[in-house]
Amino acid sequence: MKLSVIIPAYNVESYIERTLESLAAQSDLDFEAIIVDDGSKDGTAQTVRSFIDRTSAGHFRLVSQNNGGVSSARNKGIEEASGDYVLFLDGDDFVDRELVSLFGQAAEEEPDIVFWKWQKVNESGRVLQDCYRYVTDMPRVMSGVDGLKRILVDHKMQIWTASAAYRRELLLKENIWYTAGCVNGEDQEFTFKALAKAGEMIFIDRALSFYLERGSSISGVYNVKKFDYADAFKRAASYMDRPELTEVRDMLLLRHMLENYFYNLKTCLRNADRVSIRTLLKDIDGRYPELNGEMRALMKRWKREKRPSKADINAFLIAPELLRFLLEVQQRIIKFKSGVRARLRQVTA
Repeated sequence: MKLSVIIPAYNVESYIERTLESLAAQSDLDFEAIIVDDGSKDGTAQTVRSFIDRTSAGHFRLVSQNNGGVSSARNKGIEEASGDYVLFLDGDDFVDRELVSLFGQAAEEEPDIVFWKWQKVNESGRVLQDCYRYVTDMPRVMSGVDGLKRILVDHKMQIWTASAAYRRELLLKENIWYTAGCVNGEDQEFTFKALAKAGEMIFIDRALSFYLERGSSISGVYNVKKFDYADAFKRAASYMDRPELTEVRDMLLLRHMLENYFYNLKTCLRNADRVSIRTLLKDIDGRYPELNGEMRALMKRWKREKRPSKADINAFLIAPELLRFLLEVQQRIIKFKSGVRARLRQVTA
């Protein structure tokens, strides 16, 4: 068997049947689906059992464990898998019916990683983001090093958790697992580690997996655990020990570290109107005592090396409150533009 599809599932009773249906409808059924119920408190497990019984899907199986988080559930799936490759699909996402067939054709060449285009959609199925829409020069075959450079240096490629299948033997040999307890950045950590150790990668020029954006995600709430990403990036960088990855490693630990720091600062502030930036920074200090100091040092390094000016860095170094002010101005502009567009639609209707 070539492919094991691993589906961590926690309280996705309302979504997981669509995920399973997209797999059951595959034109090629040479795969197994391992659904890991991570201690769900709703009817997720029963929904899965009912689906398997109703469809007689013998290549689907349910594994249950006490709640340990998505990383723990994915690791359990790797342990249970019997396929040559593993693909991680969340319990609210879905795939194209030709995924297994097209993957199988690429896997005949025995690469370490097979990956493909993907799209972000809402609950009604409308495409919110086509992640390869403007990418026109993707080679079909590349090395893992080239893949990392395209992602982290050139910004010409994106790999999402469910848009790549990894050779299981590579993961076991290089001790690549999801970091249990990490709630943000664990996906990138896993992907970057795998690419750093991968030989050949093959790209399929078709959107085969679909990320469902829904309101209950961690990204939409005030949660200081978002800053777990920093340690995740550092762990990923420890796998980039070859000379040809020096530029990639430096870019990850400087530019991407800072971009994610500001992204998470802004996300927390947007979702907590009454929380001052000083309170947020204090909360970060309480959980990650050295992080704010490290980020300030990186900001000063960025300016010292005369890299392209970034308004966020300049504002923060003057006074963190100025960053909060700029964010509020941006939100008001967005709200104003949204109102203008709404009025124009009313006028032209």
